[in-house]
Amino acid sequence: MITHNVQQGTASWLKLRSEVDGTASEAPAMMGVSKYMSRDALLKLKTTGESDPVSHQLQEAFDAGHRAEAAIRPHIEKLVGMELYPATGTREVDGKCLLASFDGISMCETVVFEHKLWSDSLAKEVTNKTLPEHYIWQLEQQLLVSNAEKAIFVVSDGTEDKMAYMWYEPDLKRRTALIRGWLQFAMDLEEYEHTPEEIKPEAKAVKD
Repeated sequence: MITHNVQQGTASWLKLRSEVDGTASEAPAMMGVSKYMSRDALLKLKTTGESDPVSHQLQEAFDAGHRAEAAIRPHIEKLVGMELYPATGTREVDGKCLLASFDGISMCETVVFEHKLWSDSLAKEVTNKTLPEHYIWQLEQQLLVSNAEKAIFVVSDGTEDKMAYMWYEPDLKRRTALIRGWLQFAMDLEEYEHTPEEIKPEAKAVKD
């Protein structure tokens, strides 16, 4: 893995993301299982660079997630027995440059840490070890890029009282499907033609 000296959320990080073939957070959309973006919307994003603006409500959720992640990190480090550093890395796989941003990765690159803000439904799924595919493909790409042995997936509000976690290890069949998915996506991207949405003028009311 090539580690890049960029901080998540900065202009240099966004530029790096735009230059690669696919990121871990885009993997669910590429595989057609994202809760937030369709595959076609991802094709449009990769073609035009245009994305929907982040709403104030969504930005608040992002900020709350970052605060919870920072607060729970010391406990997770104690749990895994090693320090976990935020990082961004890339790896070339079958001619495609894939990227993953890590909430944390161990110095020896054997363990990665992924954090999500607490929700009762997600916490229940994590407790039951029934992680939705939306998150599985992100973890698979993180493990592919880092070549780590396993990932610890954590959902919390920043406290130990509201925290659930599970371990996830790479799945060879899923990894193969992920790589094939990005190869197919690259081919689809070459043929994709974005048709700008036609904005029809509104008819003005005419007084009789």
